Order: sequence, then C-alpha cells, then structure tokens
Amino acid sequence: MTNSLRDKITVCIFTHIVNVDTNPFLKNDMLIETIRSVKEDLGLVDVRYRIYCDAYMKKAYPELTNTYFENIHSMIKSAGLDDLDLKIVENTGETLRGNWECAIGNMKTPYMMFLEHDWRFIYPLDMNKVINTFDKCEKISYLKFNRFPLDGRPLKSITNWEWWIEPENDLSESEIPLSRISFYSGNPHIERVSAMKEFYIPILEMNRPDLYDRSFLERAIKPLTEQCINDYGKDKTHEMWGTYMYGTEGHEAIVEHTGEWCRKA
Repeated sequence: MTNSLRDKITVCIFTHIVNVDTNPFLKNDMLIETIRSVKEDLGLVDVRYRIYCDAYMKKAYPELTNTYFENIHSMIKSAGLDDLDLKIVENTGETLRGNWECAIGNMKTPYMMFLEHDWRFIYPLDMNKVINTFDKCEKISYLKFNRFPLDGRPLKSITNWEWWIEPENDLSESEIPLSRISFYSGNPHIERVSAMKEFYIPILEMNRPDLYDRSFLERAIKPLTEQCINDYGKDKTHEMWGTYMYGTEGHEAIVEHTGEWCRKA
C-alpha cells in the first residue's frame, strides 16, 4: 500500500480534443483510463490530479471545449473517480510545451508526474520507493517509465533520440533500479520541479526560437541535449540534465500507450 504522498507529488494529465469532427472522441475514454491506472495500479489515491487542456483548443473551438469539459466531469463521476482531488485547470498554456511550463509554474509539490492522456501502467511500481529515491538522490531531475522491455537491444525509437543507455551504479541510496539515458521524452515520467524551474525552462527560453520546436516539448529539448553532448561529452551532459530511466537490462515494460491512433484536430 502506498503511504500518503500528497505533499510530495502532483499528477498532471495533458489533454486535447482528439478529433473535432467526431463527437464520440470528445468523451475520450483514454483519459479516464489513464487516471484510473494511476489511482489503482500505482495506488496514488490522496495526491492532487490536475488536467491541463491545450489552450489552443479553447480558442479555436470554445463550444466543443466546453462540451469536452462537461464530458470529462461526467465520466469522472460515472467511473467512480470523483473521490480524487481532481480538477480541470482553467488557465492553461498553448501546445504541450506551453501547458507543461504552466503546470510547472503551478506546482506546490517537489515532484510532478507527467502524463499525456493515452497511457496506462502495466508494471506494479512501489511509489514510496520511487519518491524516496528522488528525495535521497538530487542528481535525478527526470525519471522515465519505459514502454518497451529493456532486453539489451537498441530502444525502439524511430528517431533514435535515446542513443545511449547504461546502468547507474553510483547512486547507492537509490531504492529502485536505474539507468542513465541521454534524452528527455514525453513518455510518462516524473520530474523534479526545481530542476525544471531552475535549469530546463531557463535554458529553453534563452535559446533562439529557430533552434527548437516551440510546440513539442521533447523536440525543443532534443537539440539542446545534443549540443551539450557535442560541447561537454555525455557524462557532463548527463550531470546537467539528470535524465534517468526506471530499470536496467532485463526489466519489463512499465507503461503501455493506448492511443496509437490518436491525432490532434
């Protein structure tokens, strides 16, 4: 059973209208299943859940957005999730990156779980050990949950963004298995809020817009980590960005993507 982590972590789910031309998709069952998975599979019952909807959708489709929010409230209640401290945030940012920066700015807890609306957990994590590890190991800024088994083969990334992965053997206080990785991904993960505020966001903001994509968060970060590797080497880069993955070679997949067909309007 997970002890109370209310003062430690907030679960943020980032969403958008899946397809403005097809009304059933406004109901977005994937979002409800994502929330249910965190509650039931991870045992996070008394933490704050916050839903961030892309502000672009509010501007482009205000009536549909209102319908979408009404459907979310209705589905939460019918799914028996209304016992959670769950709110739809009113003032949000545009695009995933803007929403992420908004969420980080709103955080009252030291850690944030980042989830888009189409994931579920398929491996039983001990969230107390995960949070204890964050508390004890300040080098960890980002902890990714992998969607593929770590079987020793190259990660299944069509972009080859994560081009190196190696076991972390120096964090003796860690209560979980860890691997060092080279990249920040938008797959489900936990972030250290202070690192996002003090390093990630400032380094994004001080680089010229033509150096990165302002819409997609991981595409914005990718060229910066690559530049750091070129300038400082992978060890110094990893020290700067603090990117880790849960598990080492042989570990099972932790999350499953439920929205392969999902597309933005």
